[in-house]
Amino acid sequence: MATSFAELSETLDRLASVGDERTASRAVGLKARLEEFSAKITFVGQVKAGKSALTNILAATPELLPSDVNPWTSVVTTVAINTKAPADTDGPTNTKARFTFFNRDEWDNLVVGGGRLGELAERSGAQEELADIQRQVQAMRDATKARLGKHFELLLGQHHAYGYVDPELVERYVCLGDDIAPGEGNAQSGRFADITKSAELFLDIPEYDVSLTLCDTPGVNDTFMMREQITLRSLRGSELCVVVLSAHQALSTVDMALMRIISNLENRQIILFVNRVDELQNPAAQIDEIRKGILATLKKFNIAADVGIVFGSAKWGEAALTGTYECLSSDSRKALEEFAAAHPEHAGADEWETAWNLSGLPGLLTAIAERVSEGAGRRLLERIRRNARNLTNEARATLQARRSGGATVTVDFAGHSAASVMTQLGAKYEGDVATLCQQLRDDLIQRMNAAESGFVKRATDSLLEHLERHGESGTWQYDPTGLRVLQRAAYLSFTRAMSTKLSKLYEDAARHVEAVYAAVLSSEEGEFRIEAPHLPRVPAPVGLGKTIALDLQSTWWRRWWQKRRGYEAFAKDYAHLIRAEANSITRDLEENQVAAVLENARAILREFMKEHQETIRRITQPDAEIAEDARKALGVLQAGTDTGAAFGEILRGLDEMAA
Repeated sequence: MATSFAELSETLDRLASVGDERTASRAVGLKARLEEFSAKITFVGQVKAGKSALTNILAATPELLPSDVNPWTSVVTTVAINTKAPADTDGPTNTKARFTFFNRDEWDNLVVGGGRLGELAERSGAQEELADIQRQVQAMRDATKARLGKHFELLLGQHHAYGYVDPELVERYVCLGDDIAPGEGNAQSGRFADITKSAELFLDIPEYDVSLTLCDTPGVNDTFMMREQITLRSLRGSELCVVVLSAHQALSTVDMALMRIISNLENRQIILFVNRVDELQNPAAQIDEIRKGILATLKKFNIAADVGIVFGSAKWGEAALTGTYECLSSDSRKALEEFAAAHPEHAGADEWETAWNLSGLPGLLTAIAERVSEGAGRRLLERIRRNARNLTNEARATLQARRSGGATVTVDFAGHSAASVMTQLGAKYEGDVATLCQQLRDDLIQRMNAAESGFVKRATDSLLEHLERHGESGTWQYDPTGLRVLQRAAYLSFTRAMSTKLSKLYEDAARHVEAVYAAVLSSEEGEFRIEAPHLPRVPAPVGLGKTIALDLQSTWWRRWWQKRRGYEAFAKDYAHLIRAEANSITRDLEENQVAAVLENARAILREFMKEHQETIRRITQPDAEIAEDARKALGVLQAGTDTGAAFGEILRGLDEMAA
């Protein structure tokens, strides 16, 4: 992938060197998009599964991120590898660490409403639980204010940036605070942890050929489901999800919320890393058994068996990386030796190379590389290649039209100029894409509502049947999996319809634009083709995995049940609760994913038409600036460089890349 990026980058440099100033500027912009590429890899899992330890090894910096975090904290830590930090007017010129705090609204949502769990409790009428949640978050708020004093209010919504990064600095913002024993750790540990929303670290690691962004999320099994919301938000923009599991309890019942989340991802977006095999009694014998259990659980959640499953130990990886066994317990080292003995293919290799291979890190890196290359990397290459091909054709057309010395090209389109026709086409397709996007949205909402109504009816009928058979004794629960299946089917239908219909609309627009060029250029250019814009990617519906009231098996649910009296009250209140919960999922999908995708679809076509409108105008209605560009290009041609031939070579090279 890195080689393909480099080849396309060189082609863009070549295009910039032979084109006019406008072509050069756009080629530089396309090259910048290649250089800015960074695949986001999100690590999710339970607390203590080893996400941070694994991230540290992949970042080649053991102990950079603390392995234990305060149960109150909801910090997402992002390690950007070979990526320059965004410009910061208030920070250092070369930022290496940036910490962002919750703003006032986010903080109030947690400490006033109790976060997502408080929202569910309030919606369900669980006032006792809501009061208990609010007491707990008030205790957290008081502790935070006591730690930060008068600075607390001023810090909300702000950020801190540094020109360096080390473990001590990171601990100050994301590590546990109140629970540190006297004399242990840094006195400043956890000072800002309660109000830190995200941490961004920027590392240069030349061993990586492309940029990666490693996103370490807090464990999902937290008290207020704040971390679940953070995890869902992180996954929305992620290329890959690495689910880190502990070999002792891989996919146990506490991981069910996690499975709900990842079951909505594409299979090739998921890699399971079963960590801590060094703590197993006999890794060589137990791994196959654990693998079978994992596959059975995946099947239960309708996740195909072709997801990546890698077994390993971050601890063994750390030992290999540092060249010392100091980080290993005696049991861990013994397990490594026995595991190595069970793999004769590593016999005779260097001990650290053996430890590295058995740590599972090479397998994880390979799985990541394959998925990034065939996913985000390939999509970007195709998008830039299409844009580069169109840009080359535009530049070649402009040059050919200027060979006469910049004279105006006049083509009559039933009384309209070429520029006027392009303006009309722009307006037509702006309207067409807006209409299509509205239709797609309306159809999705209709399908989601139908799924909700059907589920409510089936659940209510089941409830009434239960009441008729057993009366009001006992607790009845209806599995919400069916609701999610129907909602996911509706979303996938939206994805397919968008791909089919938007692809046709983009292709129609490209053919109309191509026809205008053909008329303007006559037969001078021979075969002249404009490629349709690349379709926007529709993200996986990760929001479908968030916890809803129907998922909760607790005293809370039993109390809700016990407070109802009479069949009608049961059915009415339960149906109301389901509708509210289902509607929250629909609204979340629409506001946080669908709206952005559809706006992107409109913007892509709008930019496509705008660029070609400008090119046609430059060809047919030259002004002084355009004429000067033309003279420069013709000057290159007259100096002995066959620019037309250069454009042809560039086009052939781009076509070879596509092949």
